[in-house]
Amino acid sequence: MDVALVTGDAPGFAATVDAPLEAALRERGVTVHAPRWDDPTVDWSSFAVAVVRTVWDYPGRRDEFIDWAASTGAATSLWNPADVLRWNTHKSYLIELEERGAPVVPTAWLAQGDRASLAELVASRGWRRVVIKPAVAAGSDGLLRTDGDHAPVGPAQAHLDELLSDGDVMVQPYLPSVETAGEVSVVLVDGAVTHVVRKQPPPGEFRIQEIFGGRYQRVDLDGDGAAPAALGSWVYEAVGHDLLYARVDLLLDENGAWQVAEVELTEPDLYLGVAPEVGDTLARAVLARA
Repeated sequence: MDVALVTGDAPGFAATVDAPLEAALRERGVTVHAPRWDDPTVDWSSFAVAVVRTVWDYPGRRDEFIDWAASTGAATSLWNPADVLRWNTHKSYLIELEERGAPVVPTAWLAQGDRASLAELVASRGWRRVVIKPAVAAGSDGLLRTDGDHAPVGPAQAHLDELLSDGDVMVQPYLPSVETAGEVSVVLVDGAVTHVVRKQPPPGEFRIQEIFGGRYQRVDLDGDGAAPAALGSWVYEAVGHDLLYARVDLLLDENGAWQVAEVELTEPDLYLGVAPEVGDTLARAVLARA
């Protein structure tokens, strides 16, 4: 059987983050491939399953990526499915989840081409420090945390203007708990929570990715991970789709309540490095979809 772990412009990194999955598939006699999603020479119908993984270059080419997903989903078993990828690759999905009752981090939504005063927006919401980020992005690309200075000619306003010239934008209050409690990710395979991971930035930093010095640690599901896991499961049900994998990212607000920051259904790092046995769970779920 041939299985594709679909990548983008980071195949080397893909081999690292998905190593436990790849090993578990090979142990079952599967031939594992890592084709680029945008390679026109790939015959996607030759794969029993195509699993979307490290396609982290899609944000600048979202329409092309969505078209690829639709055509590939017609040729083979694609997971997560194309309709899920379309929905999840623009962060406006958070609006729908909030309407369904999810506790989403408060967000001001701005459309491409809007002329918005950051100072007026922040004052009207009663916020001080905020984060500004594009609505179509991967990782921390385009993310800016302000220092509270929202002057009309300041760097934060200039950053907002630049982002709005290219696409839709989100503005959210900065939750300082990320510096202490970090961000917590709930990982699910086939709808079941497999593990919970706490991601903490280094001192003086708020970005939790490893490239910025972030540290990842598994959280006990019967201890501190219980409440995040319960919310992650609820959010999964609210999404309302059959999913191979999902990752729900949570932050603590100023009252100590969990807030949904992101729901990653397209190309999430599943943190198999801190939960390598989940590679076997995921491999079995992949083969069940062949």
